[in-house]
Amino acid sequence: MLPDNHDPRPGFYDDPEIQKVLAAALPVSSLKRQDEIRRKGQRVAAVLIPLVKRGGEWRVILTQRPKTMPSHPGQIAFPGGKREFGETTLEAALRESEEEIGLDRQYVTIIGRLPSFDAVSDFRVTPFIGLIDPDAPLTADPHEVADMFEVPLMFLMNPQNHIDRHVFFDGKDHALVDMPYTGADGIYRNIWGMTAMMLYRLYQRGFES
Repeated sequence: MLPDNHDPRPGFYDDPEIQKVLAAALPVSSLKRQDEIRRKGQRVAAVLIPLVKRGGEWRVILTQRPKTMPSHPGQIAFPGGKREFGETTLEAALRESEEEIGLDRQYVTIIGRLPSFDAVSDFRVTPFIGLIDPDAPLTADPHEVADMFEVPLMFLMNPQNHIDRHVFFDGKDHALVDMPYTGADGIYRNIWGMTAMMLYRLYQRGFES
């Protein structure tokens, strides 16, 4: 496991955008079983929020699940999945990232986490935030990832790009946020659901003025 303060590239922590991310993040060492299940039938899962600096700007690496997947088909997602026996939640996030997008953990610097939360799909999810070496080779597993793309962090942290949406589910009204994005490739992708809400939590904790 990488320590919270491990930094292979001096100057990363002085970057103003990363300063805001750090303000939003909780230390991994403070987890203390907050990632554990809270109700019967729940399972523990983790995702990695991968941040990479390219062309002078920080970008978020995202994936799109194949439409043939039995759960959440076609959705935009972070690499991640359920924890396996004998591993920590952080190890699950790193393993799933390697399996899904070929991201070797030696290229990842974990700088913190967001609060764990209960997903509607009966998972207790913990998001970890990692700085990714821009030289890291990435190869998507076609069985788990239909597409892999990047979105500028500051696009996602700009409230003008947050679209409010309300849904009625399980007898309750839920206020959600969508983050539609059209990349330089001209492809329109709507970032919504759990992925958008984790990004929105990052915005609320570190970028909201």
